[in-house]
Formats: sequence, C-alpha cells, structure tokens
Amino acid sequence: MNTFRLRCARGTLSVCLRRYVLLAYLSALALVLLSGIELQPTAAASLGLRQEDKLKDSQLIAEGSTLFASSCGNAYCHGTGGVGGGAPRLRGKALDAAYLLKTIANGIPGTGMLSFKTELSDEQIWKIVAFLMSDAKTGSARSEAGVADKPAPRSPAFPMKSAAPPAASSLVGDAQAGKALFFESGQAKSCHSCHSFAGEGTPVGPDLSKLGTRSARELFLNVIIMRENIDSRYATVSVTLKNGDKILGVKKEEDTESIRVYDTTELPAVLRTVQKSDVVKVERQDESVMPKDYASIYTMKLTLKDLFGKD
Repeated sequence: MNTFRLRCARGTLSVCLRRYVLLAYLSALALVLLSGIELQPTAAASLGLRQEDKLKDSQLIAEGSTLFASSCGNAYCHGTGGVGGGAPRLRGKALDAAYLLKTIANGIPGTGMLSFKTELSDEQIWKIVAFLMSDAKTGSARSEAGVADKPAPRSPAFPMKSAAPPAASSLVGDAQAGKALFFESGQAKSCHSCHSFAGEGTPVGPDLSKLGTRSARELFLNVIIMRENIDSRYATVSVTLKNGDKILGVKKEEDTESIRVYDTTELPAVLRTVQKSDVVKVERQDESVMPKDYASIYTMKLTLKDLFGKD
C-alpha cells in the first residue's frame, strides 16, 4: 500500500474524497493547458488559410491590379501586369503568399526592392499579393495545390541586383543635356511646366534647385515611382463650381473672396482665379498631379541619366 492510501486509511473518508477531487482537478487542468499549447499553431494556421482563401476573390485581384500598376507596374520595375520589366516577372510563378507579403511590406535592404509598409495597409498589400498570385492569362488565383507543388524559392523572388535603379555612382550624365531636358519646350510634360530651377520655370511644385543635397538615386525613385509624401504646400485639390465644372490642380493662394489654383487638367498648367461665391466645395486629393508615365516617355540611357546624374 502506498503512502497516500495509508494516510487515507488512517484519515476520514471526507479527507480522502477531497484529495481525490483535488488530484482530478489538477489532472484536468494540466490536460487543458497542454491541449491549448498544441492547438494554438493549428488555430493560427486555420486563420492563415482563411486569409489565403481571400486571394481567390476576383474583386481583390482587380483592386490589387490597380495598386500594383501605380506602385510597381512601370518599365523600370516589374512591368505592366507584373510580367517583367527592369525587375523580374512576378505573375505566372508559383510564389508563396506569405513570402510575397513579407517582401512587399519590408523590402529587401540594399536593393531596389523598397519597403511599402508605411505607404500601403496590410489589406492593400494582400490585394497586391492576390493579383500577383492570379494566373497571368485567366486572372484567376492560383490554387493552393499549385503553390504547394513547388517549394518556396530558396533565393529571393525579387532579385533586384540587375533590375534596381542605378546606384548614385553609376548615374553619370551630361548636365547640359539634363538642363535642356528640364526646360524642353516641345514636351508638355517637361519638368519646367510645373517646377522652377534657379529662378526659371513655373512654381506649381517645389523649386528643384534646392534638392542638391539628395542623391541621384533618391531623385530617380521619387520621379519614376513617386513614393515621396506630398508637401502640404503643393497638395492636389479639387474645386467644384456651382455650374458643375471641376478644377483639379494645386492651390497657390486664397483670400476672403477668391482662390487661385494652378489648373493641371492639361499641361502646361494655367493659373486660374475663382470667386468663392462660385465654389461649392474644395477637396484635398491624396494623389499627386505629377504625370505617372515618365518611365515610358524617356529612356534611361539617353535622357534620365542626364537629368538626375552628375558630370
């Protein structure tokens, strides 16, 4: 007879029962705690599957396509539709959703793959992931089985070494040619239509002669990808008039009776004065009025190096 039974034999029945109940309670508590530890990863995995199920939603894929086009879908990045540009093709490849999410959010340090976590919400990044995992031909999301057939890539799916915008040291151009490009009169979207440099040009946006401390690479990225936050002094506004017309542009100034706005509906911009009595509402817009197609208008070799580079 063990010690516990011996003590029970010497004690009262109620004491023994209390001890048995206590042992049973402690055993049950241990089982609950252990099962909770084992089930926790399963629950997390279940949540992950439910999130990945959303990647097949056609609406999310369509919204992701729009977000991708404005952030990465130019010739110097991953190309129209994510089928490859200066950077690698992303669609039509069996990429892992979690890997894409992490890479888009955090970027790859030391490369041209930049972090978007401060500019896009988690939901927006998931939409881009949904688009990238959709089939490049049909637009339907790649099945989980299809992804599972191929392991996650051992090396980054964003090998930006060859596709990254050139380092500052490689951006050596002809300053005089760059000046001619900046003030090119035959191009409506020429820089001087909205910017001034050393007192020349149009002050719709910032004076670019004050950016000399910034690297050529920074300037390149801000023009081609337009990732920089817009200075509140040059924010885009939409002015709705009582006659139904709308003016989209940059507000220059206002007083008690009127508002002066650089109308950028067509370039070059026109400075318009609008009486406040004719205005229904003035709304700030999140999107910059800066053209988004410089990557297709100009070439890296012949023009952009002259604009951003140094002699």
